[in-house]
Parts: sequence; C-alpha cells; structure tokens
Amino acid sequence: MQSWKETVLHGNHCFDQERWYDAQAYYLSAIEQLEVLWQRDKENTQLMMGWIAAKHNLSSLHERLDMPKAALQPLMQSYKAIMALYDDKSLGEEFYFSVMKAARTCLMPLLEFSKNNPICDCCKASLEASWQKLQSAHPVLH
Repeated sequence: MQSWKETVLHGNHCFDQERWYDAQAYYLSAIEQLEVLWQRDKENTQLMMGWIAAKHNLSSLHERLDMPKAALQPLMQSYKAIMALYDDKSLGEEFYFSVMKAARTCLMPLLEFSKNNPICDCCKASLEASWQKLQSAHPVLH
C-alpha cells in the first residue's frame, strides 16, 4: 500500500493533468489513510497537517470543477475538526501550538472562499468570530 504522502502526490499529478476523477480518488484515499493513522496518534502534527492538506486539495479540485457546494464541504470539515481540537484542553502544549497554526491554516481558505461564494450569514459570522478568537489568542507557556 502506498503511503499517504505518495497518494497525495499521485493526486496532485492527476490534478495537474486535469484527470479529475483520478485526482479525487487519490485525495479521498489519502484522507482515509490519514484518518486511520491520526486516530491512532492524535497529537501527530504531520498527520494533522497532511489531513488538512488533502482536504484542501479535494476542495480545490471541486472548486476547479465549479462545484462550490462540494468545495466547501472539505474546508468546513477540516475547520470544524481543528476548532474542536483547539478547544480540547487535554492536548499537550507543543501539539496545542500546532493546532493553533492549523486553525489559521483552515480558517484563511474558508474566509477567502466566502468572499467568492455565498455562504449563510450564520456560518460567515462563526468564521469571523473564530478568526477574532485566533487573532487574540496568546498561548501561555508553562
């Protein structure tokens, strides 16, 4: 079985060649692999960021195919998962810093997406509130 990194790279290659169905299959496979691995190793930054990247790649593919609703779904899934981690006080300090960075990584594309595509006012307000929360967050080292 290919590693998730190789699977994402194959997806990217297919994306570059405009082989959309194949790219989607690779991205979905990578996401599935990453979810299994990440579930076993919850505080693994590389797996978390790989999962976010694969979700964002899938979103880009749907956006390229002019499927905004499908493009929004993986962005929202990654955002919600990372914000749940952001609120998890049981995380180790080092991983929590990675989660803060990941939250920004998830939120920025969503805010950009909302500028170009209509999303409901409630979701938009939630995204803006999250952005303010992240901007004002100043982690304390112990």
